[in-house]
Amino acid sequence: MPKFKVYSQYQTSFLPLSLADCLPSNHLCFLLNDIVEHLDLSAIIRTYSDNGSPAYNPQLMIKILFYGHTQGVRSSRKIENRLNEDIVYRFLAANQQPDHGTISSFRKIHLSALKEIFAQIVVLSDKLGMVDLSDISVDGTKLKANASTSNLFDQERIDKQKKKFDEYFAEADAIDAAEDKLFGDSVGYNTVSPDMVDPVKRIKTIEEILEKEKMQKKMDKLKIAEQNIKDKQDRVNTKEEKELKKNSTSNTTDSDANLMIMKDKSYKMAYNVQLSSSKQVITAYDLNNEPTDVKSLIGMIEETEKNTGQKVKTVKADAGYFNLDNIEYCEDNQIDAYIPDGMKSVEERQVRKNEIPRFDRRNFQYDKDKNIFICPEGKTLKFLEREKDGTIKYIGTECENCLHKALCTKGKNRKLQINFKLKEKTEKMRTKLNTEKGEKKYLERMSEIEPVNGNIKYNQNFNYFLCRGKPTTLIELGLASTAHNLVKIFHWMKKNNKLRKDIQWNSLMRLQAAS
Repeated sequence: MPKFKVYSQYQTSFLPLSLADCLPSNHLCFLLNDIVEHLDLSAIIRTYSDNGSPAYNPQLMIKILFYGHTQGVRSSRKIENRLNEDIVYRFLAANQQPDHGTISSFRKIHLSALKEIFAQIVVLSDKLGMVDLSDISVDGTKLKANASTSNLFDQERIDKQKKKFDEYFAEADAIDAAEDKLFGDSVGYNTVSPDMVDPVKRIKTIEEILEKEKMQKKMDKLKIAEQNIKDKQDRVNTKEEKELKKNSTSNTTDSDANLMIMKDKSYKMAYNVQLSSSKQVITAYDLNNEPTDVKSLIGMIEETEKNTGQKVKTVKADAGYFNLDNIEYCEDNQIDAYIPDGMKSVEERQVRKNEIPRFDRRNFQYDKDKNIFICPEGKTLKFLEREKDGTIKYIGTECENCLHKALCTKGKNRKLQINFKLKEKTEKMRTKLNTEKGEKKYLERMSEIEPVNGNIKYNQNFNYFLCRGKPTTLIELGLASTAHNLVKIFHWMKKNNKLRKDIQWNSLMRLQAAS
């Protein structure tokens, strides 16, 4: 009886092995393969031309990109390596090996219609009974752009750099002019100037020429940044918009990214990624260069409805999305919103502990008939002005004679600003969130959307962008979101003891198309 089993690395088979037979029958790749095989890819197929040599099948390219993102492999070069070394990739690609350039080009050019494919998979998860597409949670997270802060320019920095470059080129031109005057036209064909004869001088001259070319490239980069800033300024109207960092600066690596404060309190060039989900299935995705989330809620609701063909009836979001426009939009569209304001937890804790500061705005009494506020010292704040958004400003009239002025304000007079409509909506929302139903509903947000961000960032290795510019970074985000959903379907099937052969993919896809 032999001690060991036969071990022969180069033993050939009479019949070639099927790559599928080399993998466990319940492997993720088979589910991914089935889903992609039944997707409507006409939007992508239309991007191909009938001219030239045959391209790789779009199904092949989509399968390897989707699977790569489920495994945290996003680089086109790493996927190329996997196509040679990893049996799963080889099975999905039918043993074909597109190179990294082909993979990168497909992602940039042919995946412009990725949102349509993503939407099909979202609706598929609904047909499987995994989600409630009328009830969503929304959240944002900042991801680092493929750009450095050292390439971020504002007009002041551009002007300083241009001044240095102008001085450098003026000095270089003066030297050239002096040498022309000294040597004239004495240099003929196939000869060099006297300063190029000496090897030491020749090397120095070559270095100076290369340095001049380098400086010229930097100068060209500044011109691009300056034009980008000008274009941004031309697109906005108000002074406030013009002064925003994103509209007054330009990054020469990725002009669409913006300087943002990250979770670790550092400043980096980044994008604000927006996701909505239902039961941890992503229903919509988007990104922008806004440092705050507040302007994104309406867009995420509408994007979800566009993807799913269903009306959103309930939305949960954190305090970063609370403002008057968002609350009124939800009310106007019969959406049951659970969104706390930014001061809810702080102010409610102060009330519970009886720790409201004496000169807090809540201790100022409003006289509606006279349209004035009375401070805790009994002094009057009169109407000052009304802003476009409905906010009204009031100013103290007797502050200079108040013994407690230092505890109330650092300015000459105490100012108070209030939006009565927003105040009413805030109080109404707080009451709603403090009910048993409201507390339970808002807590759902933490289990619906927070794990999604964690999975994409850490399990899928998607905590920074590889591409540059909003169009291609949006495709990256779409690939990550789609991969996340595919994994959710896979785990749902395992949890519910569903087999691939039990799923009628053709029927589900027909139902999906009909919806």
